[in-house]
Amino acid sequence: IVLEQIASSEAVLSNDEKDLGVALIDIGGGTTDIAIFSEGSIKHTAVLPVGGNYVTSDIATGLRTPIAEAEKIKIRYGCAYMPMIPKDESIEVPSVGGREPREVSRQILGRIIEPRMEEILAMAYKEITKSGCEDILAAGVVLTGGASILEGIPELAEQIFNMPVRRGCPIKIGGLTDVVNSPLYATGVGLVVYGSRNIEREMLGRAEGNFISRMFKRLKQWVLEFF
Repeated sequence: IVLEQIASSEAVLSNDEKDLGVALIDIGGGTTDIAIFSEGSIKHTAVLPVGGNYVTSDIATGLRTPIAEAEKIKIRYGCAYMPMIPKDESIEVPSVGGREPREVSRQILGRIIEPRMEEILAMAYKEITKSGCEDILAAGVVLTGGASILEGIPELAEQIFNMPVRRGCPIKIGGLTDVVNSPLYATGVGLVVYGSRNIEREMLGRAEGNFISRMFKRLKQWVLEFF
């Protein structure tokens, strides 16, 4: 079994970041996974029981719109950092029960999203502090996972962590990069990278094993011939 944090790190972290010290925060739908790396190895992991689904639920409740529509609104118009939202911008919000859609200020949406994302990131910061690893994160924080796609997430996180923050997209891939080059696919791409590496090792091991086996048989034959 491969921890999701480790799988994500395979896709979005560089070796330099792992050496210097970095915190990977994977904000998924139901959980937020944390992995801290330093000197090339993993130092601490944690799973928090909060994620992007909580933001969607807040939007559905606050704007009185169906969950499915709330998810679409979050993805299309969501912003986690209020200073980045234009004051005169509005969005159309579908209503429930067959009522007509409503025009709502995007600032209202931001006031729903920002507190929940601030809470999630603050919980992650508290976990990092509790682990005693906050002073070894020379490379800062990397955010990945579906909820990290939200506009303003890195800016909000920098305010909370007081260190450099970047959004982590898969960096060790070829081929369909335009399809999977998103934090949403970090874990999936990481699992592929991790699996392919193990397959390569296994094939190399088999090749080495076959070579050693052939050499042993040849040596045995020489011994029989001479003695």
